[in-house]
Amino acid sequence: MLNLQDFMDRVIEAIHASDVNAYLSMIALPYQVITASGTRTFVRETDMADHFHLFCTGLRDLGFSDLRHHVFDTVMLGETLATGTYETQLYRHDEGFVAPYRSAITLRRDAGVWRAVSTAHTIGHADWMERLQAMDRTRVSRSEGPPTRLSDASPRVGRGSA
Repeated sequence: MLNLQDFMDRVIEAIHASDVNAYLSMIALPYQVITASGTRTFVRETDMADHFHLFCTGLRDLGFSDLRHHVFDTVMLGETLATGTYETQLYRHDEGFVAPYRSAITLRRDAGVWRAVSTAHTIGHADWMERLQAMDRTRVSRSEGPPTRLSDASPRVGRGSA
């Protein structure tokens, strides 16, 4: 049986290490990325590697220090096919930096190995700037209660907050 949280934790490890080979070992081609604005199909490993590098570069260039995937559910669609939903949380300096967003992932088991075949997100890499602005507008200070701007928040709400 698939442990989707373990799979997603390995994805995070590959991202932290910028290990494109580890990432590619978890992907089955063709691979689809579906967003609200369109669908992109990756057929070649080099294109998938470029996509991974773009993601890692975006994280670094925008100053993200950490990210997490929290799995909500996994549905086994048979012995070799599963789908699940998860939330992505992006951090900078140990505080939420982008409003969390949900995604769906589909995986297929081939020769005993689970690999992702598609993900669906309401947003993609290009949408991060809008999410940054949304987080800025809705930041709530733990001690004060009312919404504040990130630059004004004191004390800052960290990763351990619910």
